[in-house]
Amino acid sequence: MIATDFSQGNQLLRSNKLDEAIAFYQRAIALNPSFHWYYRKLGEALEKLERYEEAVVAYHQAVQLQPNMAWSCLDLARVLRLLGREMEAVQVEKKATQTETTLQVNSSSEGSIVVLNSGNRYKSTDFTNRIANEKLSYWSKRESHIYLFAVRQIINKIGNGATSIIDVGSNGCPYLDWFSWIPERYSLDLRKPYKAPGVISVTTDFFKYNPEKQFDLLTCLQVIEHIPNAEAFCHKLLETGRMLVVSVPYKWKAGQTKSHIHDPVDLNKMNYWFGREPNYYNIIQEVESPLQRLVCIYYTESTKKWDRVRTVFK
Repeated sequence: MIATDFSQGNQLLRSNKLDEAIAFYQRAIALNPSFHWYYRKLGEALEKLERYEEAVVAYHQAVQLQPNMAWSCLDLARVLRLLGREMEAVQVEKKATQTETTLQVNSSSEGSIVVLNSGNRYKSTDFTNRIANEKLSYWSKRESHIYLFAVRQIINKIGNGATSIIDVGSNGCPYLDWFSWIPERYSLDLRKPYKAPGVISVTTDFFKYNPEKQFDLLTCLQVIEHIPNAEAFCHKLLETGRMLVVSVPYKWKAGQTKSHIHDPVDLNKMNYWFGREPNYYNIIQEVESPLQRLVCIYYTESTKKWDRVRTVFK
């Protein structure tokens, strides 16, 4: 199958070939200038090159095309702040936090129609075909989720001086690209660790993994709910990292997701698995769905509770 301009741009972006990625995103936009995701990824590449004014234009276009995508609003606010445009950034952030998407599916003789509160109407079949054509991966279906934005902000705060990080159960997701300042970055997965320049990929059973030293940071996102022996797995996490950032589905109904064997998961269940309370936790509500996720921080050198995220590695 021939890769689309968009998918090639994504691959180049992951490989840090930013100028080439931009060219492919621009080609994708030329073919379909109404798809907001193209502009968001273009903005990401421009931001990495510190072409902030151009990134603002791209992110702004993404927001205009899809006002209900809070992630694009937050991207735009971040770059505005880098340019010293604080008041504009604050207004955009307010928009992101106030955004509520109303999605109604109405039956009609022409097929299902998706009606968004922005007033735009799309045939659901057209939308489905567009997504299918892009061959969206596990990652691209999730990278706009609010809980991932929270995780990224948490590690930016606590891990500024960290020298090593490992992502356990990555399933090919490029979380580690966010933390390029960390010299040692490891991705571990039973089948599909993330592979990229500067990332050490480890394909193994986590229970059999015995690193030579404890990592400064460890992330484990949406994994524990899949593990039969969750208690042993969580204790292994505590042995492997000094600072853990962990997310799980929060109070999802049993049977809602077939691969989840522990739903519903709540804080009490996490406390039992880890044998302790987290130093900090936050329940994250998604903007575009009723789903919630629990994000916990565990600092293995202290059990003291935090009222906010703190800088640890300096």
